[in-house]
Amino acid sequence: MRAAEMMSIRLKQIPISEIAQEIALHPGARILVCQDDRHFDKVIEQCHRIGASTQERLVRFVDGSDYATCVATACVCKAINIPELDSRLQEILQQLLEHKVHPDDDNTDDHPGPEAITPGTPLQSNASLPVPSAGASGAPVIADVNHEIYAVARRIAATDVDIVLVGETGTGKDWLAHYIHDYSGVRGPFVAVNCPAIPETLAEAELFGVDAGAYTGATKSRAGRIESANGGTLYLDEIDSMALTLQAKLLRVLQDRGVERVGSTVFRQLSFRVIVSTKVPLAKLVEEGKFRTDLYYRLSVVELALPVLRSQPARALDLFWRYVDHAARQFKLPPGADVNPFVEAQILSHGWEGNIRELRAAAQRYALGFPAIGSDASRQHSGSLKDLLHQFERTLLIATLDRCKRNVSRAAKELGVEPHVLYYKLKTLGIHNVGRNDSDSSDEVPRQGLLAIDTDTATATAKGKRRAR
Repeated sequence: MRAAEMMSIRLKQIPISEIAQEIALHPGARILVCQDDRHFDKVIEQCHRIGASTQERLVRFVDGSDYATCVATACVCKAINIPELDSRLQEILQQLLEHKVHPDDDNTDDHPGPEAITPGTPLQSNASLPVPSAGASGAPVIADVNHEIYAVARRIAATDVDIVLVGETGTGKDWLAHYIHDYSGVRGPFVAVNCPAIPETLAEAELFGVDAGAYTGATKSRAGRIESANGGTLYLDEIDSMALTLQAKLLRVLQDRGVERVGSTVFRQLSFRVIVSTKVPLAKLVEEGKFRTDLYYRLSVVELALPVLRSQPARALDLFWRYVDHAARQFKLPPGADVNPFVEAQILSHGWEGNIRELRAAAQRYALGFPAIGSDASRQHSGSLKDLLHQFERTLLIATLDRCKRNVSRAAKELGVEPHVLYYKLKTLGIHNVGRNDSDSSDEVPRQGLLAIDTDTATATAKGKRRAR
């Protein structure tokens, strides 16, 4: 640490238990690990479990006389003999800071093994070397980096291809865009453009820039958002809301990778990657005539579809408790919120229309002592396993019926059961009046204002019962 201070470098100290998470969340960071750390094997095991590469991310100081340790270390990460002098340690730190980490770089020529240096005094703590690109764009502290969509993102981050992110609101499109930028290793900025927020009359000046005198009030030249992204990443959020006339002008920018400012005839050559996000698949918008076909084919080199949270209840549960712990640290609250089975039942059965954004808000409420979803029953409920299972089933069925607009046939199909089985469950659990939705179509109006079932299915079920008699 003394050598780092002499170089005006501030190293972040990391507990052993958090090294794997640090590697996953900050792909550009490199971490120094003490040679005498008895938990080194456990760190490697944790990294492998979450699929985080250690060869380029970890650096371990080793005793050159311990040949077995040197060989074992070189197999999983970079091994450097413990430097004897501060000047030599400063050299090593400088080399590590200048070394650019490329994702999925399997080239091991830069890691021939331990250096022949006389053993000295090791660093006293695990430390993460600051890399400008890691987290520089303001990506969230917690993202679902263990999900397979992030694994795909890591594989393509270093390539220079444009990417389309498709997903409902709150699925984490912005986070993924930040993550790809951070993982790419580029030195340029991450420039995000919220397309719906830019008035159409100002869009050209905002995106392409303006030369002085281009129009009344343009007293000086200024660069646009696209030009500002030179050397980095241009993120166009909700590009599906962009006007067709502006799409035509954007197409030329993407093809030629450069801009002409408004009022100028000078073409400025640029280098940047484009990531766009959309709630509606662009192919569907092309069919509807709301998106240019040529721009669609230019953008969609790689298309990543972010999954909705309601289709992955186990993932929702795991993320919820992670966000509760993070919220406790964020709000400086005592860690370790109670794991309540009834709360977990609510998490598993909830529709999560707002996806991860809604889930984080629920976790923050729970960390602050408020009900995550619904009433205080989530805090107060207790009982036998049988009672908890019944309550879970009841919550799940009501939530599913709400999503299916009280249509039992549709709910049964979503749950993978026969309609008469679902009817039996509803009767057993005492679910009689679940209300009705005014927006339901006429063929979905529940009988007696309660539940609805397709007529064909109801007839078939009734015939089956008569045959059984």
